[in-house]
Amino acid sequence: MPQPRATTKLVSLSALAAALLAPLPAAARDTSERDRAIGDIQDKLGDPRTQEAIGDAMAGMMAAMLDMKAAPFLKAMDRVGQTTGEHPRHRDIPDDATLGDLAGPGARAMPDEVARKAPAMIGAAGAMVGAMGEMLPQLEEAGKRMGDQMRESIDKAARTRRADNDDRLPDPRDGD
Repeated sequence: MPQPRATTKLVSLSALAAALLAPLPAAARDTSERDRAIGDIQDKLGDPRTQEAIGDAMAGMMAAMLDMKAAPFLKAMDRVGQTTGEHPRHRDIPDDATLGDLAGPGARAMPDEVARKAPAMIGAAGAMVGAMGEMLPQLEEAGKRMGDQMRESIDKAARTRRADNDDRLPDPRDGD
């Protein structure tokens, strides 16, 4: 049985591989064209220069996030929590505190670690693209079923909302 860390890594790599395959052109329904596009993605992700560039970009994004002021971010998180029924947390943090400050002393080393580890992860994602490519017909069918279910759920919610609104309208036979 996979360990939680290994499972998280597998899920992350699978999600990355799926995201990389998502923009395949609709015209790539032809298997040879799709296989060529998948091969191109694999080649790019297998290129050490591309891996390093992606790692550097990820590290830069992480460094920028660590420098973000924490208070507005936490207030936004509280608003999101309120929509799900959570009570806001009254946090007593300095206005100038950054997410990096709150994450602790080890957080400042995270961008360098990401830059160091990302190339291997990008290479692994490239290898997974091929496997995900073989699964595309199944993934497309699953996506179609999910889309159908979403449409049915939205239609049902709209019918329920109309019925609720109709119940609230005054009966014109009652007169004023």
